[in-house]
Amino acid sequence: MATVRKKITQEMKLTSEQLAQMAESARKQRELSKKPVIALRISPDTLAKAKATGKGYTGFLSRLLDNAINDPDMVSKSL
Repeated sequence: MATVRKKITQEMKLTSEQLAQMAESARKQRELSKKPVIALRISPDTLAKAKATGKGYTGFLSRLLDNAINDPDMVSKSL
């Protein structure tokens, strides 16, 4: 990591203060996008279909669940 910082500093001529500000901004962004990890049981068929969507299928499942939980019709069908 120190080598990367040194290279960035040399190429972009950033001050230590600017690098610290960038690091803080990146840390805050990571905190905002952090999601809790849970365990969830799903059917093998559902898992196979999700995996068939390709790399990033867990993100796909997360977005699918977000959309479903915010759709009153979908919620009522699933209860």
